[in-house]
Amino acid sequence: MKPLPATACALLLLFSSSCCTTPKPPADPYEYLTISGLIDGSEKFTFTPAGVKWVHRHWSEPDDMTFDGSPWYNPRKTPAQWSKYATLDLPRATITKRKGRDLVALEPTADGFILYFDDAPNGAGTYSVTIAIPKKVGKK
Repeated sequence: MKPLPATACALLLLFSSSCCTTPKPPADPYEYLTISGLIDGSEKFTFTPAGVKWVHRHWSEPDDMTFDGSPWYNPRKTPAQWSKYATLDLPRATITKRKGRDLVALEPTADGFILYFDDAPNGAGTYSVTIAIPKKVGKK
């Protein structure tokens, strides 16, 4: 018995479309946070699930700060956007990109991380840092 041409075409179409589909790329296991501003001296930002705490250390206070692309007018207040990151795996955060003429460093803590800016040359310098924060396993 010969297969019907329509059946053969349907089977060929079925097999060719199922084997030629492009798989979806895996979801990115990180959220990315970018902080930038004009730094003149040294600053310490502590990030925990409860919020962001800023300690000004030397010279002038930071200016023109942005947090996740939005203006951060008062570093004494935790930005509203922090809620997007507060439940992530904060102690495993790492710097993926940094710009500035001096030190930008990240130190993990038990429940978060500390971000340091240290601008020793005279005058203020523009800094930007992008931090990759892993998503917790089982959370979206």
